[in-house]
Amino acid sequence: MQLGKKIKQLRKLSGMTQEQLAEKLSVSRQALSKWENGTSMPDIESVVKISMLFQISLDELLVKEEAKIKEQKTQITLEDLARINLHNRRMNLLLTSGILFLAISIMMAAFVSALKSTTSSIGYVLYRYIATGKYAAAPVDYFRLGLPALLAGAVGIILCVCYFVKSRKD
Repeated sequence: MQLGKKIKQLRKLSGMTQEQLAEKLSVSRQALSKWENGTSMPDIESVVKISMLFQISLDELLVKEEAKIKEQKTQITLEDLARINLHNRRMNLLLTSGILFLAISIMMAAFVSALKSTTSSIGYVLYRYIATGKYAAAPVDYFRLGLPALLAGAVGIILCVCYFVKSRKD
């Protein structure tokens, strides 16, 4: 990689604009643009400033990449770190979603259970007798009420299992 491309890469990785870097190096933005495009080269003083600003050695800045290819194969690159970070975010989302679905499932099941115990209680049966004239509990299909809780629980379990399977593969 030529020097201009290295300067551009370092500038972008640090999140600086051409104007900001040019100001720090005490050169014009146009001069910096020419360096990055490879139409001109910086003087030795500017190269030293760039090296100090980005905290890299002159050797790393000026030496061709071919000499460092073997060394870089064992080092983690920024692309590797970005890929690892994206993978970790996806895995965290998967596990969090699974736990959230399980929690919702438990709350829904608790609600259906409370509803079932309420509608079958003596007080409710007496209230229903007064209101309708019948001693029967309310005709409620508790399985249909509990079905969404079962489905949410199943989705939560599937998501958690996917998380653990993927984490074992990695």
